[in-house]
Amino acid sequence: MTETTDVVALAPRPRSQFVATGFAVAAGSMMMAGAIGWYMARRHQVSSPGLHGNWVPEGVAIPTPQLDYALLTLLLSVVTAHWALYASRRSDRGNTWLAIATTIFLGLAFINMVMYSLNRMDLEIGSGEWANLAFAVTGLSLALAVVGLFYMGLMALRSLGGNMGRVGSAPLGAAVFFWDFVALAWAATWYAVYVVK
Repeated sequence: MTETTDVVALAPRPRSQFVATGFAVAAGSMMMAGAIGWYMARRHQVSSPGLHGNWVPEGVAIPTPQLDYALLTLLLSVVTAHWALYASRRSDRGNTWLAIATTIFLGLAFINMVMYSLNRMDLEIGSGEWANLAFAVTGLSLALAVVGLFYMGLMALRSLGGNMGRVGSAPLGAAVFFWDFVALAWAATWYAVYVVK
């Protein structure tokens, strides 16, 4: 009787959290695709040949270097998130906690850098269509980053509680999967709003 109980206890758990995260990523992808699609559609209508509108208001200086560094910071945090997962699967507590802390720190630095860049543009919400849509798409991307940091923090607490190894690190793998999506969402936002303009 005890052998059966031990076998059941050691059996791999279903990856329900990973599947639920996949549904969240699908929903977030649809939100980002809709927001960027709306932005690009309006951009095309305003700045098409034959129309005399200017999409980006005159005098608005987009701080491209800061936004580029924000993207690089976020990509570096993706590397450290995968380092955390790698260490967790090998039950290496020290490297897992260090990598998670570094990922959260880089994520906060990314948010700070984007907010700084928005402040440098000296725009107000409601000052024009470009400003409204740029803030909306950027705000959605930043909201996903905040959710991703919160998710990563919760999985850090679980790893502190001992969820490690090949089976125990599955929840952390779900958080890393969501963080990959956050980086992809910001890369699309960065390209559509601040590179193509």
